[in-house]
Amino acid sequence: MELAHTKKPSKLSFTIKRFVNFMKQLLKNKKSAFGLSIIFFFIFLAVVAPYLTPYDARGVDPSEPLVPLCAPNVAPTWLRFLPTWLGGNPQLSENMRVVNNPGRPSLKELKLEWSGEGTVSSYVDENVGYPLMAPTGFSKFTQNGSLVIVYNRKTGEPHNLTKVWLYAEFDWPYTGPPGRFMGNICILVNGTTKPDGKLDVPLKVKVYLGKADEKLWTLWPNPTVFGLTNMPIGFKEDPNLRVYDPKTGLILARFPWGIEKPLSGWPNINGWIISRSSPESKVGSIDSESNSVVNEYTEFGKNSFPHRMIFTGPGKYVYGLELTFLDQDSAEKDVETKVFVDDFGLLIFGTSFGLLGTDHQGRDLFSQLIYGTRISLYIGILVSVFSVFIGLIVGLAAGYLGRFVDEILMRITDLLLVLPGLPLLIVLVAVLGAKLENLIILLGVLGWMGFARMVRSQVLSIKERPFVEAAKAIGAGRFHIIVHHVLPSVMSLVYVSLATSVPGAITAEAALAWLGFYDPSRMSWGQMLHNVFESNAITNWWWVIPPGLCISLLAAAFILLGYALDEVLNPKLRLRR
Repeated sequence: MELAHTKKPSKLSFTIKRFVNFMKQLLKNKKSAFGLSIIFFFIFLAVVAPYLTPYDARGVDPSEPLVPLCAPNVAPTWLRFLPTWLGGNPQLSENMRVVNNPGRPSLKELKLEWSGEGTVSSYVDENVGYPLMAPTGFSKFTQNGSLVIVYNRKTGEPHNLTKVWLYAEFDWPYTGPPGRFMGNICILVNGTTKPDGKLDVPLKVKVYLGKADEKLWTLWPNPTVFGLTNMPIGFKEDPNLRVYDPKTGLILARFPWGIEKPLSGWPNINGWIISRSSPESKVGSIDSESNSVVNEYTEFGKNSFPHRMIFTGPGKYVYGLELTFLDQDSAEKDVETKVFVDDFGLLIFGTSFGLLGTDHQGRDLFSQLIYGTRISLYIGILVSVFSVFIGLIVGLAAGYLGRFVDEILMRITDLLLVLPGLPLLIVLVAVLGAKLENLIILLGVLGWMGFARMVRSQVLSIKERPFVEAAKAIGAGRFHIIVHHVLPSVMSLVYVSLATSVPGAITAEAALAWLGFYDPSRMSWGQMLHNVFESNAITNWWWVIPPGLCISLLAAAFILLGYALDEVLNPKLRLRR
């Protein structure tokens, strides 16, 4: 009778079964279960970060990287809905874009009114538009086409001043003011001319913003006439083409505002002129934070806050363009003046934004937080693997080979152990650069010594055991014994050290970034904390607590995992059930 032979399981299936049993034991440990849940949560955030926010790692809109998302240092939006006794603030406001399609103005979004003599009409010209990208804040809305406002007067008809108002109405529902506003209007003026080349009907332009039926504040420019002279009315010209204020004698500009002959230095492209808050302005659009809006020559006054003066509470507001056609010459011929209006828009930044508010540059803090997860995991895991690998090689070589190899390696280890870690890191990062990969290499090179001594002490004990002696007796070489007999016996130390060395790398990067030694091309939790102190925003708890809490949670999770691995892999620490 033949004996039945049982099929021997394959090595792969045996390995899988052993790993499954190990994970079952690991998950039964409460420390391990809690630590792994936190780690997997942060891994999930790191993987799905691009789907959780439309902004990049620095909290900037990729389509308009130069434009802040909101006013700087604003609170989270949800604070508006909390009661005041819980820290809520019902005075907070949110972002608002007044015109949805500023790149192609039309009477679907804007209103057109006029008064006076003459005939006014309008149409949309699909072929004429501001030829360059629109100014900051409106570039992604650039489209071909513009709204054309036409003034006509036939020979012999009555004529004088005709005013046209092109404006957008919007409701401001918030009790508090915005944190900032940015506006823009591009215009091109042409029409019939006199023999000297100047317009028959010059144009006076004013941009205004304010509460309907109340005060309307003039944003741009000081009273200016296009086509009558090459200079703003009320100013005089000298041979050097400098513009003087007749009241103060101060130089306001060094270029005349010509239309027929555009001069360099102004945002005047092929006759197009971008709105300015005053002639001396150097910005391409109206901005409540511009020095040309806030100075002693404007109605806002110096060091004032236009957004607070204009927005006085909930209600209906208007943002518009006032055109005054100065038809005051003789009526001996037909005259016409066309005004092409493009990139008509107003962007209002609120005092609250997103889930965590904004930093000192108006960037989204929530995006910085979730993308910072990638940097912390990247640094922590790579530094841990790098330092454990070096420590394992040094410990195995020193412990098993002994003699002069042990002496040399341990003296190098002792030398590195007594060096002050943080000051040395600061010096090396300052010399080599704060690139993230440089930091990983430095932390790995300076973090293996303790583990190397631990492995060495374990190897000194293992190499005297009978199974190692038996391997020597049958002729096994040193490399074979180290790889197949000694290394498996110290792998439990490797697993535990891999987990427990991650927190040190995470906190070291955070400490260096907080001190200002960070990779400027990548956002991390430590850099977020550095920006808090740099901008003196320590009272903004929604900016301070999240990155600090994330650093603590992730570090604690790996420490708990390390303790749990030690309990599972070390038979002496296992609890008897």
